[in-house]
Amino acid sequence: MAAQTPLVSVIVPTYNRPERLVRSLESIAEQTYDELEIVVVDDCSETPASEAIEPLRDEFPYELVVIRHDENRGANAARNTGIREASGEFLAFLDDDDEWAPSKVRRQVAAFRRAPEDVGLVYTALQLVDDDGEEIRTTDASVSGDVTRTLLCRNAIGSFSCVMVRNAAVDDAGLLDEEFPSWQDLDWYIRISEEWRVEAIPEPLVTNHAGSHDRITDDLESLIQETYPRFLWKHRPRAASYGRFFERKMRAWAAFRVGAWYALPAGQYETAQRFVRRAIALYPLEPQFFLYAALAAGGEPANSAFETVKRSIPH
Repeated sequence: MAAQTPLVSVIVPTYNRPERLVRSLESIAEQTYDELEIVVVDDCSETPASEAIEPLRDEFPYELVVIRHDENRGANAARNTGIREASGEFLAFLDDDDEWAPSKVRRQVAAFRRAPEDVGLVYTALQLVDDDGEEIRTTDASVSGDVTRTLLCRNAIGSFSCVMVRNAAVDDAGLLDEEFPSWQDLDWYIRISEEWRVEAIPEPLVTNHAGSHDRITDDLESLIQETYPRFLWKHRPRAASYGRFFERKMRAWAAFRVGAWYALPAGQYETAQRFVRRAIALYPLEPQFFLYAALAAGGEPANSAFETVKRSIPH
């Protein structure tokens, strides 16, 4: 590794969540790793982030830079602004409604040090909690190595808040695709994985507050009209390089995610059925597809069953 204690640049995109931003930054202040620079990118919040975090500045233990967009450009653009500003050997991301465990950065840097030089991304598991702080579920973090085939079917890495990326890997993969309204994380991870290997830390070192507050989430219409077709357009050729059968499997999983993980919880049962049936037609070998087809056909009474199943199966 180039430095004994490499600099880690932490990129924090934020928009109209000043109190939660402060909470996220406080979790950075508690890190047990010394060499950090923090880049907060304010995506034109009504209350400027620089004002919200002013009380933290005097005692904040790390260099803290705030960049403000003059118009709202979306989370992808905010992260890209942070990437351009970052100077660290490694880049880490923290969404403004997430928190890190104090050892998170230290353990990821240690994982990079132990790993071969072709490891470009290290990620951790994530714990989701409700508004009362009660655990909803913990994500799985076990996929590692050459993960391109896995990622073409599902996002086994998860939230940006869980990842640390080697700057050289960013140079190879390029910036986030700002044309994606959603799934931009998965698109980026796939591109990184083509040249670099991935390592996992199974412990949940990130907390996501998945309560009732407003979140940067996917709009179903834009998902269907923009994200889904763009994902297929970009990644079908990659999937096809593994053979026609795998290309059908990749398309099936993309349709399944739309139907099962977005349309179904939104109560759009006809849309859910349409996409899950498409998944089954393309790849009838996955038992989950049939389970969710039954849930979608069940309509409103299936909601509680859906929530139970969703918490037990990674996606």
